[in-house]
Amino acid sequence: MSAMKDNRLTTADRRFLRSLLTDLIIFIVLSIPILICEFVLEPFRRGFFCDDESIRYPFRPNTITTVLLAVIVVAVPASIMLLVELTLFYRCDRIRETVLLLGYKVPAWLVEFAQHALYFTFGGLLTLEATEIGKFTIGRLRPHFISVCQPQLSDGSNCESPQNLHRYIENYVCVGSGYTSEDVWQARLSFPSGHSSLSFFALTYVAIYLQYKITWRGSKLTRHFLQFTLVMLAWFTALSRIMDNWHHWSDVLCGGLLGLAMALITARYITKEFKTPQACLRVELPRQDTCTTLNEIVPTPPPYTLGHGVDGSMPSLQGASNGSNTQSYSNEQYCSKV
Repeated sequence: MSAMKDNRLTTADRRFLRSLLTDLIIFIVLSIPILICEFVLEPFRRGFFCDDESIRYPFRPNTITTVLLAVIVVAVPASIMLLVELTLFYRCDRIRETVLLLGYKVPAWLVEFAQHALYFTFGGLLTLEATEIGKFTIGRLRPHFISVCQPQLSDGSNCESPQNLHRYIENYVCVGSGYTSEDVWQARLSFPSGHSSLSFFALTYVAIYLQYKITWRGSKLTRHFLQFTLVMLAWFTALSRIMDNWHHWSDVLCGGLLGLAMALITARYITKEFKTPQACLRVELPRQDTCTTLNEIVPTPPPYTLGHGVDGSMPSLQGASNGSNTQSYSNEQYCSKV
């Protein structure tokens, strides 16, 4: 508190503020392309064939809505990591441990949670940005594109007209009768699947997090059951996009692989703490003298602590212990003996 009262920051406080400001700038820079894609750019305008059956599926509402997706990729990982950190610090008798930040005492478990949340958020932003770039660059049409867009050509005809049956249509406008402009806009953002990439990133990262954080010996299967549940939740989220006619199977496959790769990269190269399972020692064992423990008696000091002879030779152990110098080894002979 004295650092704050005197309006003076320590070197550690200044270093922390610089790091915090740098991370904030990085997050802002990563968020700018996402905002530009969502509010400024138009997806690539891709043509189509009216008889393409892959884009003539009926429109269905989302099984996993945007709000539910936010719960899966944000609320669930945050709750799990917070619970795990609290449990670990409690088991290690460190629940009251604090860290001094900017003159304030902050609980150590909260600092640990914030650090992992920072890595998780950074990886999530990378995944979201890669997904958005793919969507707006490719502009792939969703399986329900024809049903939602209801394209009308410049001559007033549509895809139901016989002359347009095998034509490649590029100049068209979407009538979108019965659908909102957001639905029509979203109908051109199929590749890759954002639900798949984000859910696989978030839940795979948490599964890796549990692998190195849970050290409960009461059950060897609890950790793996939780990991399987998380991966299956991501799997169901991805499959629902095909079931709801919002994505092609290849969109879901590429989105899932993207999220999986980003989770592995974040855990391996960004977090850098997932190397060996973490555990705590309740009692710190004192260091003991090995010679005393084994009841050994060293009659003489090691040979390398004895003085050399006049001719540069090394006295033997037996000769040194008996007080005589009847046999000696040269340096080369001694090294060969050892």
